[in-house]
Amino acid sequence: MRWNKKYNYPTSSRATEDGIRRYILGESKLPGVTSILDATKSEEDKAALANWRERTGLKEAEAITKAASSRGSQMHSYLESFLLGRENLSFFEDNEQYKKMAKEIIDKGLTNRLEEIYGVECTMYYPKRYAGTADCVGLYEGKETIIDFKQSNKPKKS
Repeated sequence: MRWNKKYNYPTSSRATEDGIRRYILGESKLPGVTSILDATKSEEDKAALANWRERTGLKEAEAITKAASSRGSQMHSYLESFLLGRENLSFFEDNEQYKKMAKEIIDKGLTNRLEEIYGVECTMYYPKRYAGTADCVGLYEGKETIIDFKQSNKPKKS
């Protein structure tokens, strides 16, 4: 992986208004992609999540959600540090779950696949429509790619 500052990404700030994350880019306040996806989720998906919360119990479901969010944030932070050259692979060798997940992504998803890094935690937007933050943008297996890191407690089938 090598850095290539091929694109200039805009700076932005974020604010939440009426439960919707907004990206502030100059004079524009654009809704975030994740907020749009949440708002347009199918009734079936909303019901499945509500059913899980009910089966699990609201207090337990909240604890599970909070723990997963924390793990995901920590994993993202370590992946970002790695891509920015602040951490080397030896940093990921202990048994903390989020570090193991980050190392798995590095070993199986990035090594020998991500050829160039154009940016990390990049603000991207469609003028007057929406905005978001990409975890990584680069040349992945020969294709310009927007990368969004995800974590899960269970390995996914290919």
